[in-house]
Amino acid sequence: MIELKTWKPAAMAALKAAFGDRLLCLGLQGSYLRGEATADSDIDLLVVLDQVTIDDLDAFHAAMRPLPDGERAVGFTCGRAELAAWPAYELYQFEHGTEVWLGDLHTLLPEYDEDDIRMGTRVSVANLYHMVNHTYLTTRDLDEAARTDALKALLKAFFFSLQIVHAVRTGVFAPTKRQLLTELTDEDERTLLRHAMPSNAVMSVGKANVSNDDIVGETLYALLQAWCSRTLIAIR
Repeated sequence: MIELKTWKPAAMAALKAAFGDRLLCLGLQGSYLRGEATADSDIDLLVVLDQVTIDDLDAFHAAMRPLPDGERAVGFTCGRAELAAWPAYELYQFEHGTEVWLGDLHTLLPEYDEDDIRMGTRVSVANLYHMVNHTYLTTRDLDEAARTDALKALLKAFFFSLQIVHAVRTGVFAPTKRQLLTELTDEDERTLLRHAMPSNAVMSVGKANVSNDDIVGETLYALLQAWCSRTLIAIR
């Protein structure tokens, strides 16, 4: 894993050297921003250039490779015009889930409003609903390890759906699983979110001090499907 305190200035210097004034915005997203990274985590950078070509992607890769774990530096790379044309319903969570290191992300984004945020919520939950049903069916005959990995991916996606649902409900964007868990009152949501967290994080959060092994996979699928169904209907 990287130490962000020293990795950040090195990454900024490397990308400034690679792109100069073409680098319009640089930031951090993902598990490192949330303080939830593991040894297997990617380093999710936001990189906005005046435009992005395949050569620019190669230049980004070359700039990151010399850094510690530089091969894990990926994330969101985009040109100015493409970002200005981005679907508005994705922008609330995108903007609030970014720590800007360089530039002004907000001025590069198209405008979005409450209707866009609500549409983003519906799309997120609808996609998750489909993923739950599809994954349940397609993994029924796989081995336990494969089924476990598939369920972990669904629970990761659940966090992002719940994050924006909670923001629509309360007006509060909870940036981490830990903070979101402390704000939830619905027991099914708390149960699902606990199972999306590492056990060591779960044990330290308020009354959520139960093992991640307390509920079997099929029960989690049922909880996920039911949550998606009632939430999608409620926010239409």
